[in-house]
Amino acid sequence: MNRASSCKSLIALSLAVCALPAHAGDTLVMNGKTVSADVRLIGGSPYVKIEDIARALGLVVTKRAGGKYEITKAGGANQVKGVAEGKVGDMLFDGRWRFQVVSVQTPDSYTMKTPSSEPTSYPADTLNYDRTTHAVGAKPGYKLVVLACVLANGQKTTQTFWLRPIAGRSINNALADNEGGSHVPVGYDLEGAPIQSKPLLPGAKLSFSILFVVPQATVVKDLVFTLTNNDSQGTNDVRVSLKGE
Repeated sequence: MNRASSCKSLIALSLAVCALPAHAGDTLVMNGKTVSADVRLIGGSPYVKIEDIARALGLVVTKRAGGKYEITKAGGANQVKGVAEGKVGDMLFDGRWRFQVVSVQTPDSYTMKTPSSEPTSYPADTLNYDRTTHAVGAKPGYKLVVLACVLANGQKTTQTFWLRPIAGRSINNALADNEGGSHVPVGYDLEGAPIQSKPLLPGAKLSFSILFVVPQATVVKDLVFTLTNNDSQGTNDVRVSLKGE
């Protein structure tokens, strides 16, 4: 069975784990190797976990928004199960880009390490920016949230990471709070921001910060961040839980 025909067979597999007991000795074999030892009979038909099939093909199951599941490439040692979701410290990989939130801070002020990427779009009553010292601070009633992040090129060619919508593709970068609110970044401390990163060689890493200004009482919940090249290969969103940070 080749990979294409195997992937087609995934459509017939159950996405839920059946509560029925497995029969001893019922296994699924693919290309001479045992894929699953947990075959369940439902309505007279055999079912196995979709994760078992994906693993046999060198793939992983990714849970998407809206109750959808997607079969994607595995990312090796840095792969986080589900790809699209993780927590602070997890290195998420979508098959092209590795992304990690290293820390979450709420400093009184932040000095841009890359002055050329100064904050651009923000309400004047929420943020102060000193173009001489390159210091960013929140105005009364608001607070600054700074996420220290790492981005790495997981592709075999030099690529530029894109931060701005292009060719009909949306960039969904936002900070979600526990009240259902969404807050867009006020700046990226990144050379080339707010449009793109510098070209990154295969395996090259880039450390940068994402800045948000939110009402003082806001309790941050998640970061949604879009991974995409400056090309036509599409986008993938990752969601990083910030609870307790």
